[in-house]
Formats: sequence, C-alpha cells, structure tokens
Amino acid sequence: NEILILKKTLIALALMLPMTSFASNASQAADKQAQSPFTPERNKAAGNLSTNIVILQKMVNGCKTPQTTEEVKATVNKWQQRNKAFLKMHNGYVTALIDSVKESAGEDEAKKYLANLSKVNNEQANDAIKIMVDKDGKEMACQKYFAYVEGGEMDVKAGKPDYKVLKEMLDFSTGKASKKK
Repeated sequence: NEILILKKTLIALALMLPMTSFASNASQAADKQAQSPFTPERNKAAGNLSTNIVILQKMVNGCKTPQTTEEVKATVNKWQQRNKAFLKMHNGYVTALIDSVKESAGEDEAKKYLANLSKVNNEQANDAIKIMVDKDGKEMACQKYFAYVEGGEMDVKAGKPDYKVLKEMLDFSTGKASKKK
C-alpha cells in the first residue's frame, strides 16, 4: 500500500517541475478574482520535491540487489511514513494543477503539459544520479544515498530548502492556514 502511495506520488511529483507561466496563466484565466494556489514559489518547491521523489524511486530501482532489497524497502517505508503528510499534500497539489490546466486549456494541452513536466523531472533526476555515481561509483553512491534517506537527510523538515513553502502548502491543504489568520 505504501509503495503504491509512493508510485502514485512519484507520478504526481513528476508533474511538478518548473511550473511555468502556463499554469499561472491557466489558473488566472479560470478565476481572475480568486488568488491562485499555483504560485511560482509553490511550483518551485513542489518541483524540487518531485525531483527528490523521482531520484528516490530511480535509486531504489538502480541500487536494489538480492542482499539489499529488504533494507532498501524498509528505509523507503520509513521515509514515506516520516513524510506522509507532505507526500499527500503534494499529490493533491499536482492533481489540482493538472485539473486547472485541463479546465482552462483542454485535455490535449493538459496531456502535453504533463508529458513535458515528466520529461524535465526525469532528466533532472537522471542528472543528479549521474553526478552521484560519477563521483563515488554505483555501489558507494547507493550506500551513501540510502544512509542519507535512513538518517532523515532526505526528509521534508525544518532547515531544509523549500521547507517553509512546503509547510505553508501543507497548512493550506489541511485548512490550518485559514485558522491561523
């Protein structure tokens, strides 16, 4: 079940890379009076989270060996549990963004938008993985990466880039933002 959540989240996350003016224009056209939840700052933060999730999935697939499968699975499950609220929020944000594009520009444009975001997300993830492997070799890159994941270094938490924006997005998605005002 948690792996399924990760896969769905990964698909959704792949959508979040640089949300260009298209999404902003689409959301503005849909409702000029209301403030759009799809801001460049939120899109950037969500895109960065998307990249990190795609990197995780690719590292899982690329680093698994018969000897490490259970350890990698346990590490990913713990990471998912620690970041569950942010992953759920992200999935909802991406879904709403694509729905907004579909409503304002049509089904075909939404499909193109999704394909482009997925392409960019995968390219960025591949580039990051290549840097890790080129630096340390595949085996060491895998060991280091999953040690970071296990140690919470890949978590969405205070002190990490984009945390403030992602926390605000989480509060917005759960209704906490309106209660604070």
